[in-house]
Amino acid sequence: MARRMRRRAGILLPAAARFIAERGVLAEGAPVLVRFIAQIASRFGVVVTQKLAAQAVPVIGALGGAAMNYAFIDHFQEMARAHFVVRRLERRYGKSAVRAAYERFCCETEAAA
Repeated sequence: MARRMRRRAGILLPAAARFIAERGVLAEGAPVLVRFIAQIASRFGVVVTQKLAAQAVPVIGALGGAAMNYAFIDHFQEMARAHFVVRRLERRYGKSAVRAAYERFCCETEAAA
C-alpha cells in the first residue's frame, strides 16, 4: 500500500508542478493537490517565515562575530609584524638610528601631503 501511495505521489507531484508552472497556483481548475498545497502555504507561510527568521538570527550572529574576529586578528597580526620588524631594525642599527629614520620619513610624508 505504501509503495502504491509513493508511486501515485511520484506521478501527481510532477503533474502539479507542471500545472503551477503553466497556469499559476490559484487557477480555477487547479488539481486538488495544488489547491491543498496553496492553502497550507497561505495559512502557515507567515509562521514558517517567522520561524526561519528566528532560526537565522544565531547563524547571522555567528557570521558577524566571525567577520569581526577575522578583522581584529588581521589588524593585530599586522601590528605585531610591524612591531617586530621595528625591534629587529633597532637591534641591528640601534634605537637612535631607527628613530631618526622614522622621523625623517614622517617629515617627508607630511611635506608631500
